[in-house]
Amino acid sequence: MCIRDRYITKDEALQPSVFTDVKEGAYYVYGVNWAVDKKVTSGKTETTFAPNDSCTRAQAVTFLWRAAGSPEPKTASSFTDVPASAYYAKAVAWAIENEITNGMTETTFAPDATCTRGQSVTLLHRALKGTASGSANFTDVKSDAFYADAVNWAVASDVTNGTSATTFSPNADCTRAEIMTFLYRAYQGK
Repeated sequence: MCIRDRYITKDEALQPSVFTDVKEGAYYVYGVNWAVDKKVTSGKTETTFAPNDSCTRAQAVTFLWRAAGSPEPKTASSFTDVPASAYYAKAVAWAIENEITNGMTETTFAPDATCTRGQSVTLLHRALKGTASGSANFTDVKSDAFYADAVNWAVASDVTNGTSATTFSPNADCTRAEIMTFLYRAYQGK
């Protein structure tokens, strides 16, 4: 399978994780190994990844920005809660100028707020300019929800599926394991 600039074998993706909390056979092993290889993340510590921790908006945008190759933004962010020295400052500026996301208000980004499953697939959908026809028919995804098209795209593109046969859980916290898995699956062959 092609992962951005080189081919990665299934054996490489199955290599044991460097993290003690990423167990062999976990659904997110591929995503975490890919993310470390591509320098999308290096974990919470040298030995832990914290797969079940909620992903913040700052983390989600930074992971996406790094997966896209860390493109240099044209301008700095003007959000009062995004200091120029923050690790996520360039990622936020890039995401804003590429219409991948916006702030929670006109002056704040809310970098420490938890990113939901609906928000996470929406970020990916917008970044990759995804399209999908049809509907995944989840009872908790209304057709007029801001994330509806993104959920349909994510399911049709095999980025993710629901949390059950009838639900997507768009308002549930997106975990670090989920976001790495979403990114890995979305960027395969890109």
